[in-house]
Amino acid sequence: MSDMLHEAKAVQRRERSDAVQNRQRLLTVARQLFAEQGVEATSMNEIAQVARLGPGTLYRHFAHKGELCEALLMEDNAAFWERIDTALAHSGESSLNQLGWLIDELLHLIESHAPLLAAIQLPRGSFEYQGPFYGTLHARLSSLLARAVEQGEAVELNIAFTADTIYAAIAPSLFLFQRTGRQFSLEQISAGMHHLFVDGLRVHAEEH
Repeated sequence: MSDMLHEAKAVQRRERSDAVQNRQRLLTVARQLFAEQGVEATSMNEIAQVARLGPGTLYRHFAHKGELCEALLMEDNAAFWERIDTALAHSGESSLNQLGWLIDELLHLIESHAPLLAAIQLPRGSFEYQGPFYGTLHARLSSLLARAVEQGEAVELNIAFTADTIYAAIAPSLFLFQRTGRQFSLEQISAGMHHLFVDGLRVHAEEH
């Protein structure tokens, strides 16, 4: 009986190991194909074929392309927030200047990941603002805004609303439209964001 239990556990470990390897293979192939031919032009079946795995294996790991894109973003997002938190903790800049820097870092992140972000499909009835990335972002934005108000650097404002609005102004769909449809440069978008959410929130000397 103990031999059978031991064998069953060994099989489970092999299955888990195979599942981890298959998932990583799918992510590696997807990242490569997305870089070569774009997210929209790459089908789920093509990813499975190049990875030499069956469609069933692919869909057990990722129900649709949006989930696959989300998984590709996770590691980059973890590194992004680690770098952001370290930089903010050691910055001697004012809260609004830190906010401006964070906005620019977000713009660069979206610029480099826009196709993946645009491909993420949300479950029916949910909102982009309910995802884990946005939850982390909203907390960072709210903290900087609240500190700026407390220190008398920013005007009185609705913190949660303003944090939502900052992200809405650079959401991937709008960002892609402004970059490709409006032909705005990254510098132009950054300047507009700073005008609205850094200089526009700042308390000026004559107001004291």
